[in-house]
Amino acid sequence: MERSKKTIYQLKMPNSEKPKIETSFDLPDVESLAVAFPEIKQGDSKELKLENAEGDAGEIEGLKAKIERAFADGQPPEAKPDETMSHKERIEEYQEEYLPEYLKDKPGLVSSAIKTLLTRGSKFETEGREKLPKKGPFIVICNHFGNGDTEAVMKTFKDFDLHFAVGKEWADWDRPGIIPAAKRWFFKKLGMIPVEESLSNLTPQEKEDALSRQDKTGKKVFRKIIDREKSGLPGGNMKFVQEAIATLSRGDTLCVFPEGPFLNPHGPMNMMEKEEMKQGYRGIEIIARWYQELTGEQLPIIPTAFTVDKATGNKKLSIGESLLLEDNDSGLNGTDWCMSHVAKLLPEEQRGYYKDVAIK
Repeated sequence: MERSKKTIYQLKMPNSEKPKIETSFDLPDVESLAVAFPEIKQGDSKELKLENAEGDAGEIEGLKAKIERAFADGQPPEAKPDETMSHKERIEEYQEEYLPEYLKDKPGLVSSAIKTLLTRGSKFETEGREKLPKKGPFIVICNHFGNGDTEAVMKTFKDFDLHFAVGKEWADWDRPGIIPAAKRWFFKKLGMIPVEESLSNLTPQEKEDALSRQDKTGKKVFRKIIDREKSGLPGGNMKFVQEAIATLSRGDTLCVFPEGPFLNPHGPMNMMEKEEMKQGYRGIEIIARWYQELTGEQLPIIPTAFTVDKATGNKKLSIGESLLLEDNDSGLNGTDWCMSHVAKLLPEEQRGYYKDVAIK
């Protein structure tokens, strides 16, 4: 069957009884869907198709009108949970549907051994450890330029069930073959959750320039992302959101690097990036909002910042105060607000995109 050239979108609120309805309408760039459809800009006309349509045309048109009204107010469609179900029952149902099979069991000896080997040689100073929550769930965000930042976060949060978001294309998550299978096994043992990365913060020329600076593997990955976004096809990040919420709902923690893939890679195996912060890709908001809808609780976000002293080579991971999105009265979107708290923990010359909005 030939795939439609029109864009296909899926929308499922955590507690919706009938989440899959087929319809289409103009979809503005609203905060709640930014993570799933980062390539959509204000005023774009896109087709929304929710598979397995149920009900008659009147029901579909009614849902369409409801969604359009909700988007006009800048809010996602309100899900109506089954009032007969407790939060605990809804969480268990959600986990059953969306928790990846490889995450249903808690990490074992193999996972612990791999993490120990990865972080054994990681030496850095930690500042603000006293600000760490006593337990999860929460989201950790951090600036990202390599040089040991992942290992530092992994080691600092070793007493929590921490999961990293990993670029799906970089991890060869869907590719057949022995080597991709081995990579998937490795990332799964680390408890990582795949996400399709975006370059939608860049202009078409900036995307091509970034591609030209990649190595052979990076060029293939960037070309996939660029072609996907050029075609109008959405990223598969709704699945990532659902899996992340299911994981968080059992008390685990999640680390994301909102700045996305390296645009100026260099160093050994091209695993380093310029230190200046780039604008973060959005997605924190939808995870936090849907988590609260599912559990009835707010989801804390922990800003962290990784630095390397150029004179001494000494590394440091700084931990900021826990954030709740409801406290954002800055006028910034949720992701930029959280990233401005990361920028606050960095030297001024490393704040980059956030140098003028770093929270004082």
